[in-house]
Amino acid sequence: VTARKKLEDGRQRLKQQHESGSPGIQVCTGIADLFDEIILSMYELAIEQVTQDETQRTELEQVTAIVAHGGFGRRDVAPYSDIDLMLLCQSSDAPLVPNLARVFSQNIYDVGLQLGFATRNVKEASSLGLKDAKIFTSLIESRYLTGSKELYHDFFTRFRRRSRNRWKHLLRLVYTARHEERLQYGDTVHLLKPNIKRSRGTLRDLQFVRWLGFIVHGEAQPVTLQRLGALTPEDYRNLRGARDFLLQLRNELHFHAGKSQDVLNRFEQVRIAEKRGYESNDESLAVEQFMQHYFDH
Repeated sequence: VTARKKLEDGRQRLKQQHESGSPGIQVCTGIADLFDEIILSMYELAIEQVTQDETQRTELEQVTAIVAHGGFGRRDVAPYSDIDLMLLCQSSDAPLVPNLARVFSQNIYDVGLQLGFATRNVKEASSLGLKDAKIFTSLIESRYLTGSKELYHDFFTRFRRRSRNRWKHLLRLVYTARHEERLQYGDTVHLLKPNIKRSRGTLRDLQFVRWLGFIVHGEAQPVTLQRLGALTPEDYRNLRGARDFLLQLRNELHFHAGKSQDVLNRFEQVRIAEKRGYESNDESLAVEQFMQHYFDH
């Protein structure tokens, strides 16, 4: 089966799972697994295309690692989200590395996935993030996919250590970036057409909690932050409920549009309220009840 066909079939299978009421995080994890499978097969193909023998192959695999980051690293990626990948290497001009980067990224584009891609060595990856909020927050969510585990651990250990050392600077950096994004996408919860990824109180603010956790405690997972006493059990339950509601809603928008779609416009509000069985009464319309639940979360 071609990788493109595998992607289409996988999305269809997960759409059925979503329609049958699966929790948002389960469907997102399924999407991440599907993307993993395709990316690993495209990496295998790229390695074959750029190496001539087993020795070259082994050498290349020892000096590179493929790292997922951003939402893809976190494994809460939506059906038609972009995927963020980094080709981590010992040195960017090592033999065959530029070649591998070119062929590998081309293979992924050919399958039909939207890709954010960068080649970085360990030093670049850990220092670039300290200057740029977007790169930094994306790399917090790093996840090893294949290649040299040692290289990946070297990068992430260094990245975490340097982040802890500069935590005050990074708090300001991340806070400012999130503040600017809210101003752009809506700085109030009660918006007529919220962007459920970027407006105030949406998925981005759930991620914001993770990022602050990583900067201050070296841990991004809310469950770990609760264990450390940084989150109360009640806050943790609220965050989980909000995450499940918003992820399922985002999956619905993506599957219905057949493409990346994060804006909850009036048409979608009415459609989803009806689909989820909200009913108008003397007090309020079905769509108002649905939006009230959205605002609560």
